[in-house]
Order: sequence, then C-alpha cells, then structure tokens
Amino acid sequence: MRPTSLRRRPPRDPRARLGGLMMLPRTVDKARALLPGGDPGDYAITPGLSAWLLGELGFTEPEFLEFVRRAADEQEIAAVALTRVPPEGRECLNAFMRSVRVCDLTPEHRAHFTRAHALGPEHDELLVIDVLIDDDRDLVNSRIALPGA
Repeated sequence: MRPTSLRRRPPRDPRARLGGLMMLPRTVDKARALLPGGDPGDYAITPGLSAWLLGELGFTEPEFLEFVRRAADEQEIAAVALTRVPPEGRECLNAFMRSVRVCDLTPEHRAHFTRAHALGPEHDELLVIDVLIDDDRDLVNSRIALPGA
C-alpha cells in the first residue's frame, strides 16, 4: 500500500470497520502514514487503542507496518483479521472499544492520553472513542478556519 499523510486529513473515524473490526481502518491509516514517504502528523499507533487492537490481532507495530507496506489493498488486511479473530471475538473487541473510558486506562496510558488530548480529571468518565472523534473534528475545523488552508 502507498504511504499517506495525516497532516491533510485525520485517520478514519474510530467506529469505521474493516473485517468487522472497529479501529482497524484508522490503524491502517496510521500505519500508511508511518511508511517511508508518509507523514503521521500528531498521530501514532503506540500507545493507544490501535496498539491494543494490534496485540489482539497478534501483531507488533513493526510487523503490522511491514504487513501494510506489502499488502495489495485493504481487503488483504481484512482477510487476515478475519482469520485471527472469530466473529464473536470481533464483536467483543468492538464492544470493549465502544465502552472504554479514560478512567479505565492504565495509569501510564491515562497519563499519556490525557496529556496528548489536553484532558483534566473532570474528563475521566468520557469514552476514549468520543475523545478521538472530537479531536479529529477539532483538527479538521481548525484547518478549515486557516486562511489558504
């Protein structure tokens, strides 16, 4: 797959699915941005839900980056995901991603997440996925507001 830039647009919505898995299209976008010639902007795979998902799929970040680099298209990635997580497992993973709150993160991940997303303790009950969606929306809106953007 070809590299991409996440400076022009954020990765796909965390609720988008590939191979039945939420976060997989977003993780693919981040991986493509991390390939030589790509630009991740402020986005990363590790730490976060993308890294957690890769662990559930049995990939390390470097292994996934190489897999994405060599993949012909996203259907190839979806096919591998389908072999690694059965249908009932996919729904369990999706349910987890829809329900994890900031306060559910490990102390180390919570510290990183709250710093990266400028959150205070009053935001502990927010869903992580909602924070990601709001930050992407804010990023897009800030670029639209820039003159000449």
